[in-house]
Amino acid sequence: MFEKDKIYSLRLSDSSEIICKIVSSDADKTVISNPFSLLPTQNGVQLLPAMMSADFAKNVTINTNNITLTCETSLDVHSTYIEAVTGIVTPKKTILTG
Repeated sequence: MFEKDKIYSLRLSDSSEIICKIVSSDADKTVISNPFSLLPTQNGVQLLPAMMSADFAKNVTINTNNITLTCETSLDVHSTYIEAVTGIVTPKKTILTG
């Protein structure tokens, strides 16, 4: 269903949207890591942990039937997600001129 180790944007049956990395997936359950919710702000989108009390060292299991929409995450949000999860800042690609 989902490609393992790929980052996806998921819309859940309660209309919430999360960004996460897929660990495994089948018809019954989808195991994800590092789920973040989107929070729109005046300066763009901010990511917050989807579950504030969760142990982020452990994976989260969701019912696959509760996933209503899926897509690959846009490049800007993907970079923000990587920064939130790892602390690594991805530089914007620019053309160097001399």
